[in-house]
Amino acid sequence: EPMGEWEYGCNDGFNDNAAGAICRTLGFRHGASMQVSKKMMSASSGVFGWTYFSCKHDDTLPQSPDCTGTRYEDAMKVMGIKAKCFDFDRIAVKCFDHAMLNINVKLEMDTKKFTCSVKVTKERNAMHVGQEVFQEVSVRWKLDDQETKLEHKYNKKRGYTVKARALNNREFQCITCEIYIGDSMLGMDEVCKDD
Repeated sequence: EPMGEWEYGCNDGFNDNAAGAICRTLGFRHGASMQVSKKMMSASSGVFGWTYFSCKHDDTLPQSPDCTGTRYEDAMKVMGIKAKCFDFDRIAVKCFDHAMLNINVKLEMDTKKFTCSVKVTKERNAMHVGQEVFQEVSVRWKLDDQETKLEHKYNKKRGYTVKARALNNREFQCITCEIYIGDSMLGMDEVCKDD
């Protein structure tokens, strides 16, 4: 529950440490930056509130000695147009309580298939995630934001794959894969036809 109105952050200086600081103010232990999807861009409205993040460690809170952000209106007063943020400058965070749940999801397509690859990122090591690692991991597919049952195969190296011909008779602009453990979504990615 936010204490006030939600505001956008601008990506100047933004990193995973700043994302973690933001998530800790929301009651989570960890956080990571994530790409702002088209769905996020179209579904939200608001104003920029923060910019010029500088967070040196992953265990800080905003406005502490090791993590600062500048109020957007203050940056505009001091720097003028150089501080201006646009919609494509927005940040997004994913919040989680266990560092092993920093999941990177990447959806790729070619003429034959859509592949949703999933990796747990912990510092410099990456581990593939799928049914062989956690029994409760599942993938959910959406076409234009509507959950859709799609037959897929799982491969430890590639991830979850759907054959393109399974979508031949369906009209859609965007396809999304979401990765869950139980009922908790760990990450998602989407690809749209005009990308």
